[in-house]
Amino acid sequence: MVLLCQGVEPIDTWFQRIKLLPIPKYAIIELYDQDVLAGNGETSYEIARSNITSTSPTLFGELAMVDNLVTTKPDPNSPAIGRRQGLVGFSDLNEKALYFSFNFIFNGGSLYNGSTISVMGRRPVQKNQQELSIVGGTGDFRLARGIAVLSTYALNLTGDSIFKYTLYITYV
Repeated sequence: MVLLCQGVEPIDTWFQRIKLLPIPKYAIIELYDQDVLAGNGETSYEIARSNITSTSPTLFGELAMVDNLVTTKPDPNSPAIGRRQGLVGFSDLNEKALYFSFNFIFNGGSLYNGSTISVMGRRPVQKNQQELSIVGGTGDFRLARGIAVLSTYALNLTGDSIFKYTLYITYV
């Protein structure tokens, strides 16, 4: 059986050509995510909560959308290379843990401009470092996969944070 989508090459044909793709490229990219939770320039907003969130010790069911500045250095005034946009939610009934589903959108400077990297994973809040899965990409990062190592670089009393991401990527 051949699956067809209008205007798209049959999946069987496309899949057979995968073995003809070039040897994967590799990249290690270090970047900093400026997460602003309060005051001017807020970049994270609650969009939903479950009927138990307010009584849950783990904030289960709280969801937020983020649109954070991504820079080359920890300083928020360092050169911008893009944005981190996506969904963050408290997803565990027994432990404060976040579910992440987001994209790094590269739109600053010439390196990888217009490309994206998609990331998903789970992060226990109390853990300073966590591995997340790189599950795809576009532009320069087509068929991307790999590991995104997330660590907390800085955190202030209002909850604003600077997160360091080291992306270990293979792509074609």
